[in-house]
Amino acid sequence: MNSRALYFRLLTYVKPYWKVFAASIVALTMLAATEPLFPALLKPLLDEGFTNKDSAYIKWTPILLVGIALLRGTLTFVSSYASSWVATKVVTDLRTLMFDRLIHLPSSFFDNHSSGSLVSKIAYDVNNVTGAATQVLTVLVRDSLTILGLLGWLLWLDWKLTLVALTITPLIMLLVGYFGRRLRRVSRESQRSMGMITHVIEEACTSHKVVKIFQGEGFETARFDKANNVQRGFSMRATVASSAVTPLVQLFASTAVSVVIAIALSDSGGATASAGGFISFLTAMLMMLAPIKRLTDVNATLQRGLAAAESVFEMLDELQETDAGTQTVSRLNGLIEFDHVHFTYPGAEHPALSDLNLTIKPGTTVALIGRSGSGKSTVVSLLTRFYNIEQGDIRIDGIPVQNIRLQALRHHIALVSQDVRLFNDSIAANVAYATPKAEPSEIEAALRAAHAWEFVSQLPQGIDTLVGENGVKLSGGQRQRIAIARAFFKNAPILILDEATSALDTESERQVQLALEELMRGRTTLVIAHRLSTIERADCIVVMEKGRVVETGNHDELLARNSAYAHFHKLQHRHDLAETT
Repeated sequence: MNSRALYFRLLTYVKPYWKVFAASIVALTMLAATEPLFPALLKPLLDEGFTNKDSAYIKWTPILLVGIALLRGTLTFVSSYASSWVATKVVTDLRTLMFDRLIHLPSSFFDNHSSGSLVSKIAYDVNNVTGAATQVLTVLVRDSLTILGLLGWLLWLDWKLTLVALTITPLIMLLVGYFGRRLRRVSRESQRSMGMITHVIEEACTSHKVVKIFQGEGFETARFDKANNVQRGFSMRATVASSAVTPLVQLFASTAVSVVIAIALSDSGGATASAGGFISFLTAMLMMLAPIKRLTDVNATLQRGLAAAESVFEMLDELQETDAGTQTVSRLNGLIEFDHVHFTYPGAEHPALSDLNLTIKPGTTVALIGRSGSGKSTVVSLLTRFYNIEQGDIRIDGIPVQNIRLQALRHHIALVSQDVRLFNDSIAANVAYATPKAEPSEIEAALRAAHAWEFVSQLPQGIDTLVGENGVKLSGGQRQRIAIARAFFKNAPILILDEATSALDTESERQVQLALEELMRGRTTLVIAHRLSTIERADCIVVMEKGRVVETGNHDELLARNSAYAHFHKLQHRHDLAETT
C-alpha cells in the first residue's frame, strides 16, 4: 500500500470523531489567522508611535497585544484538547480492533509469530499511528495557514524581497523528501526490533525458573543486550534522518534572511524603506522560521506513523479463522467419526494424518497412544477445528464439523491438558471463565466435583483467592484440579484430556484421576495419555503410528494380541520398575 492510500485509510479511524476534530481545525485556523497581527502592529507602532508620537497608537497597541495573546491562548487550549481527545480515541479504537482480531486469528498464525512481537504491535506501534492521524493534520493546517498569512503580509510589504526569500522552497522540499523516505525505512525496522525486545523479555519472565536452574542469566542478559543495541542502532538512524532536516532548513532560511536584509538595507524605496516597515518585514520572516521548522519536523512524525500504520494494518488484515459453518446445534450426543482424514501442517514434509478412520460412540472413552509425532494431538486439533482438514470428513452426530458454526462446535467441547493455562485472576474467575455472572454455588459445585474444594475452602479468601500468573501460587495438582473444575462448570458433552496427568506426582495423580473419572462419566471422552495405567479402563484404545491407526481394542484384547500396544505396555512396565528400584 502506497503512502497516500495508507494515510487515507488511517484517516478513516478519525472520521467517527470528525466534529471534535473539526472544532480543533477551526480553532487552529483562527489561531493561524492571528499570527500576522503581531508583525502588522509593529509597523504603525514604530512609525506612528515611536517616531510621530501618536497617542492613539501608544494607548491602544499594548491593549491589542494583550487581547491577541488572550485569544491565542484560548484557541491553543481548545485545539490541543480537541486534538488530544481524538488521538486517544483513535488509539483506543485501534487497540481494541487489533486485540479483537488477535483472538480470532487461526492457530497457524500463532505458530509463526512470537507473543512478544504481537504485544509490541498492540502496545507500542499503535501509539505512533496517532501522530500521523491527528498531529500531522494539526501541524499542516496551523502552520500552513500561518505561513500563508505571514507570506501575504510580506508580499503586501515588498513582493520583490518576498520572492527572493522563496528561492529556498525547492531546496527544502528536496531535503524533506529524501530524509522522509530514509526515515520511513528505518522506523519500520525500529518497530520490528522493538518486537524482538518484548519477545526476549516475555520469554525471560515466563521461563525464569529454567533461566535460574540452568544459570542462563548471563546468556539472557547478552541476548537482551544484543536486541537492545539493535533497536538503539535503528533509533539513532531515525534520529539522524529526522534531526538532519531542521538545521539544514534553518541554514537555508538564515541565508535567505541575510540576503533579504542586505537587499533591504541597500534599497531606499518600497514599504521596507521605513524603520517600521523593515522591522515588520524582518519580524514576519523570522516568525516564519518556527512554522517552517515544524512543517519539516512533522515529516518525521508522519513517516514514523505510516511505518506504524503498516504494522497495525498488517495485523488487522490477517484473515480470521475460516468459519463456513451455518448450523447451530443446541445439544450434541457425542458420536464422533473420522472418515479417511488427511492432514499436513503448513511447511511440513510429511503428513501428520494419513487416511485416518476412527469412530467414537457417544458416552464412551477412547484413548489414543503412540510415539511422539504419531498424530494424536493432531486428531484433537482437527476435531476442535484449530486446523481444518485437507481431505476426508469429520462428523459429530452425523454433521460434518465444518458445517457447524465454530462457536456452536466449541460450546460442546471441554479441554483439560497437561499444559494448564490459568489466568491471573481469582479461582472463581478461572472456574467460571467467560461467565462473569456465575453463581458462587455453581462454582463451588464444580470445585467439589473436581476434588478441589478441600484445598480451596482452606484458603483465606476461598474462591476469591488470586492464583497468580498461570496459577503460580498453586501446586501442579491444584492447578490441574482447577482446570478440571472449569470443564465441570462448562458441562460439555465432549471431553478432551490431553496428557492431563503426565506431569504430576503419584499422590496428585491419584486425586486428579478421581476427579477425571467423575468428569468423564456420561461424556464422550477422547484421551491422549503418556501413562498407560490411566487408560487401562478406557472403552477403546487406539494405537497410532505415522498418522494412521494400527491397532484398536480394549486393554485385555490388545495385550492378548501381543502386538503394538503390548510392546508399549512392556516398555511402560519396565520404566515403572526402574523408577521403584
